[in-house]
Amino acid sequence: MKLKALAAAAVAASTLVMGAGAAHAASPEPSGWDDVLDNIKGGGSDTTYNLVQKIGILYNQGTGCEQNTAFVAGNPATAGTYGNCLVPVNNQTDTKGNWDHDGTFEEYPTGSSAGVKELLAGTVDYARSSRGPNATGETGTNFWAIGKDALAIVTWGNRTAGNLTKAQLQGIYNCTITTWDQITGNPADANQTIEPVGMNASSGTYASFKSYLGFEPNAGACVKKLDDPDGAGPQTAIFPLENDLKPVINATNINDNNALTWMSWANYRAYSFKRQTAVAWTVDSKTLSASTVSNNTWPLTRFIYHVTKSADAAPDGATDNVLGGDGGKSGAVREFTEFMCKVSTNHSVNEGSGLSNYDELTKAYSDTGFLRVPSTERTNGICKLVPAP
Repeated sequence: MKLKALAAAAVAASTLVMGAGAAHAASPEPSGWDDVLDNIKGGGSDTTYNLVQKIGILYNQGTGCEQNTAFVAGNPATAGTYGNCLVPVNNQTDTKGNWDHDGTFEEYPTGSSAGVKELLAGTVDYARSSRGPNATGETGTNFWAIGKDALAIVTWGNRTAGNLTKAQLQGIYNCTITTWDQITGNPADANQTIEPVGMNASSGTYASFKSYLGFEPNAGACVKKLDDPDGAGPQTAIFPLENDLKPVINATNINDNNALTWMSWANYRAYSFKRQTAVAWTVDSKTLSASTVSNNTWPLTRFIYHVTKSADAAPDGATDNVLGGDGGKSGAVREFTEFMCKVSTNHSVNEGSGLSNYDELTKAYSDTGFLRVPSTERTNGICKLVPAP
């Protein structure tokens, strides 16, 4: 955590040293800052891709140290210092933004599970995930819940939304409930075969539905793949990526009036182009809404996660302070994690809007359809920490 008093003391000490003709770094300590600009990369979830991009933009805009902007082409003396903090610091005490001006970048989505595997392999610095930690294989990682989402069960075409029970959803995806009259009770639906659509198995949205059903949603013989995913002609069938119904609607082997699938509620409500004409069903007579997601009465509620290596970002008790790396990319991950989790009073003002970055982050959540973690479920600042077993 950047402590303003310590930062001010560092400034004062730096000023004294300058008077003696020497120069020392004055990054706020203790922290992950080291006066060096580091760029870090995240990968994984499609569900949280847009949200984390927006968070990253706000973080990248954060106020911090005065940078060295003197670049001389071909001069090796400037190669290692250009863009880094000026040393010594010039009376700077803003410790609530992005001191090192570290940069974040989001890889195009490959799925939550793929992103966590990349993190463990060291090919990304943090991961985006819309599912919690697995029971095995992810030791040494921390899953920081940064928001709340749910699964929406949807149909489209001329299929009117109704109510589904958990048992009916299990029956549809294990292929024991096969016609719509078994759901609607309407004899006219007796010859209307239900077409459950599967999903990319690396997706956290897939893992969340799998956990709810108690078995693999893609395993049933009746579960549909896309036989022409890009519209260019027949090719090897694949399960569609999550949260975007356009390829499913365009698939020639799926009947729009009889198909059913699931998707992120946040994406459903924020992106009409992704949901197209889809309508959400009630489940166990519960209506999907912000209140039922927040209070967990919706049966398919979940958190969304920012995933780090435990060595890079770890909790400091029950505070919004984050411990971990003290410099380099590891320190940058630590500070980016803290930016996501810290309470409003510990945020700096956004220089573009004049609003607190906490308020800017609130808008990012609203724009992308997610909820912040409810206050009753937070463990560290505005986040909920779930360490991998």
